[in-house]
Amino acid sequence: MYDLEFTSEDAYNKRITYFKVIYFIGIAVSFVYLIKFNFEYKTYEYNPVLIPMWLGYALIPPLVLRFSKNYLLSAMTLSICSAAIVTYLLYTAGGGDAPGVFWLAAIPLVMGILMGLPGAVTGYFIVLGIIIFYWYLKAHGLGPNVIEEYGDYGKEKLFNLVTFLIFSCFTTHQYIMGEERFMKRLMEKNLDIENLLRVLIHDIANTLSSMTYNLVKAKEDRENLSSLEFEKIEKAVDDINSLLAQVRHLKSVKDGKAALPLKPISLTLVLHEVYESILDLAQKKGIKISLDISRDRMLINGEKTILSNVVLLNLLNNAVKFSHPGDRIELKAYATDSQVVIEIQDYGIGIPASILAQIFNINAQTTRLGTQGEKGTGYGMPLVKEYLQMMEGTIEISSHETSAHNQPRGTKVVLTLPLASV
Repeated sequence: MYDLEFTSEDAYNKRITYFKVIYFIGIAVSFVYLIKFNFEYKTYEYNPVLIPMWLGYALIPPLVLRFSKNYLLSAMTLSICSAAIVTYLLYTAGGGDAPGVFWLAAIPLVMGILMGLPGAVTGYFIVLGIIIFYWYLKAHGLGPNVIEEYGDYGKEKLFNLVTFLIFSCFTTHQYIMGEERFMKRLMEKNLDIENLLRVLIHDIANTLSSMTYNLVKAKEDRENLSSLEFEKIEKAVDDINSLLAQVRHLKSVKDGKAALPLKPISLTLVLHEVYESILDLAQKKGIKISLDISRDRMLINGEKTILSNVVLLNLLNNAVKFSHPGDRIELKAYATDSQVVIEIQDYGIGIPASILAQIFNINAQTTRLGTQGEKGTGYGMPLVKEYLQMMEGTIEISSHETSAHNQPRGTKVVLTLPLASV
């Protein structure tokens, strides 16, 4: 679209909606007056102008929109047709003395809604020109006055006032509702973009931390460096590249241009890879981590990069962050008839009730330091829940800051994902 600078497809669709609302209302209102001229006033002599003008109003703007694909040209056409039929109807009803002369105010209103501030300003000048034209006619005793000859001025003024109020109120209401819907969609899109940026900030940072740790080990012990360390570094680089590609794809998913590529993946394989990724970080802090998988493969419909980097590594990083040296973390997975359950249990410091209540609220302040001063962003958990929902999964978190009866101190996270049908 080169006719107006639309910031998005939503902005264009919003204007098209206004175009349709004004078009149909204008057609209906002008048709009412066409009926009045023919059946109430019986002034058939105006039909050679009035009927073609109404038919032009009904046919030309939508045809211009359909065939030109140019919104600005179509909006200008609709505005001109609206102004022309209003001007002619008022002209026949006495010009400046017409009982519905206030209908002139609809011209800048309509043009402003259709074309923004430039349209409204143009409408002001059009109205000024019409007023001067009516003044000239009155000053020279020119022009017809159907109402004076055939109608009741008081009755017609009341009718016009009620009709104008209905028109202006409905049009303004539709405009306000349209703007609110547009702003809501705009805020949702902005939030989606922020979430994608948070994926980059949060999860690439986690992957880089793991890679940095392996690089430090490599520099400290070059002679005894095994190929395993190099493989871990290479895997971290591959994970970052994969995550970047996935974020680009997720942006397309959010924009409705693509679908999240869910396909059967082995949860067992994913958990082993995640376990290997988090093991070094846990051992560095002196934390023991165990993996218990009760069934081979456990195929689920998911997206591997998101499940590994955005969901599981995120949760395991939190478990390490909020555990003390000497604590342990248990990673467990098992299958039921229709789903798999993943449990992550740590025995760390737990989550305060005030934070737990808001932990999935992206606008709430939930970030806090780990047991060794590790910093967080507070973005991880809202992202985990959002992407789990994309994979038709759920998440539940329970936490205790102190031990009580058979409830140990720490945090337990339970994830469920549907099994893939095979």
